[in-house]
Parts: sequence; C-alpha cells; structure tokens
Amino acid sequence: MTQEIHSQIDGEFTGYNDAAIFKLTNGQVWQQKRYRYSYRYKYRPHVRVYQERGRYMMEVDCMDEPIEVVRVSVLEEGVIVSDFRGFSGDSTFEFQNGRIWKQAEYKYNYHYAYRPCAVVVDGINGSAIHIDGMSESVRVRRLR
Repeated sequence: MTQEIHSQIDGEFTGYNDAAIFKLTNGQVWQQKRYRYSYRYKYRPHVRVYQERGRYMMEVDCMDEPIEVVRVSVLEEGVIVSDFRGFSGDSTFEFQNGRIWKQAEYKYNYHYAYRPCAVVVDGINGSAIHIDGMSESVRVRRLR
C-alpha cells in the first residue's frame, strides 16, 4: 500500500509550467517532471500526491488533471535582498544570508518584487530558483 500525501501549496499557485516548483505547507518540495502549461491562479490550494504505476502524481484541487512530479531537495531558501526585477539572462540573486546565485540559462521574464521569498532546489535539470509570484523557474549556479 502506498501512502498519499495531503497538504497545500505554500502561497500562490499559478498552474502548471515547464519544470514548475511546488513548495507544500508540510515542508516538502516537488517539481513538475514533464512540460505541460495550464494557468490557473489560487492561493494555498489543497493537493494530493500519490503513486501510480511507479510515478508520483500531484492532484491540485483547482486543476482538471493531475501532473507527474518528482520530489526535490532544497539547496537554499530565504529572502532575496533589495529589488527583484525578474530573469534577464544573466541575473544574480543575493539571499539575506549573503549567498549569491547566478542565472545559468538564458530566460527573460520581467517581474518586479521587493525582497521576495525564493527557493533554490536540486531538481530535474540541476539547480533552479523559484521566486514567489512567478510561474517559471530558471537554472542557477552558486557564486558564493
């Protein structure tokens, strides 16, 4: 018998996107395994994670279909210091603890936020950062 996980998304949910990262209120972090885009906004929706034929599936209460996910490890979590202006292709992200991460792939997406919360995970494509309020994540490498 496999165990189901019942929890909620920690904060805003903006649907499915390429390698989207989902932080749950129980502390677990999951990442979308295959590309599928579907936008739907909901604050702290309920989720159910279960195993089906050896794969982990996540069912979000505001979405029509579940998505395949993998559990990922958190490398860094905290607040980005100063203004955040999205991904520009070579953006750097300084956390409050002094660690700095740099964008490792070209992706442009403007989003302004003052001192947003962020999480860096060791995910399906390597290290990636997810910023609260953004539906996309971007690969990063640690500078210091």
